[in-house]
Amino acid sequence: MLTRYNRLGVQGVIGIDFGSHSIKAVALTKKQGVLVVEGAIEICLKKDFVIDGRLQEIDEITTILKKVKRLFPASFKYVAIAVSGSDVITKTMVINNSLSEQELLSRVEMEAENTIPFPLDEIFIDFEVIGVNLDDPSCNDILVSAARKECVLSQVQCVDQSGLKTVIVDVATHALARAVGLFIDSESYHRGVAILDIGASQMTLSILYKGNLLFTRSKNHGCAVCNKMLSETYGLSMAEAEKIKTEGRFTSDCIANVISPFINMTINHLRFELRMFTNSQHHLSIHKLLLTGGGALMEELVTQLTSILDLDVDIANPSHCFQFKNQQDKKIFAANAPQYMLAIGLALRGCL
Repeated sequence: MLTRYNRLGVQGVIGIDFGSHSIKAVALTKKQGVLVVEGAIEICLKKDFVIDGRLQEIDEITTILKKVKRLFPASFKYVAIAVSGSDVITKTMVINNSLSEQELLSRVEMEAENTIPFPLDEIFIDFEVIGVNLDDPSCNDILVSAARKECVLSQVQCVDQSGLKTVIVDVATHALARAVGLFIDSESYHRGVAILDIGASQMTLSILYKGNLLFTRSKNHGCAVCNKMLSETYGLSMAEAEKIKTEGRFTSDCIANVISPFINMTINHLRFELRMFTNSQHHLSIHKLLLTGGGALMEELVTQLTSILDLDVDIANPSHCFQFKNQQDKKIFAANAPQYMLAIGLALRGCL
């Protein structure tokens, strides 16, 4: 959470995921220790409304958020949002643990000025003490997040003009990891799990180990590439291509001409990112791959990943972690839960 927007101690917020293809929103509360989904909705966006996490059409997106507000219970007024893409950077810094809070803040800002490639007056900075550094007990590991103000404020503007109020600004990969933490098994928690999030325009690999993100890398590759290939090959509109892809209505020649080449591209990107992690300083052998985002709904992708990679491949679905206020939301999660993972992780900030 960026320090400009402090948590207000509310219980129950709407997590809003501004995707390049659609806006996903989830409202959660916690009642007697049980997480309850109070509402869930996805509203498709026109092309180029959101590019690389940046909102381009403020007025139109504000109108969409007004619709979201009307569709959720009136008691939900507060929102959690996330920054992602090239406008956000996270780094782990090692800093002496004897510093006061103010001294720590000054040190973080000084270190950020030297290591983060954005001018300080153009960014929001937040930090979190992860724990004692394993190599030097006199120091703490500090997770520092920096996000461009322009990216944050455009989202805040849309939310606040819709009649809702932004109270939490998170980093997308951290929110996604929080949602995954709801349901990963003990073995995956202690051995490490790779999270592959495939959205419309971006693919992100994150490595989660004992609740901490060790590694995150993004690539400009997503399901929109598959849609474009379908559209150009068969003369379809992008909407028709999206429907065929999500429903899995592929002919044999379609699988050979489009689906398999797209999946091969995706696997090659994934292998490269996994090698980048292996070559880093972390000595961790990943045994599980968890799929999130719209790409997780492509059955053929899951099948090929399972057959090609020496990993246990699974689709993120935390439905069993919740109770549902209405049956329609339960059906939405049963069919499309991977798409809502980021919104879930954001909404959890108001409950956990």
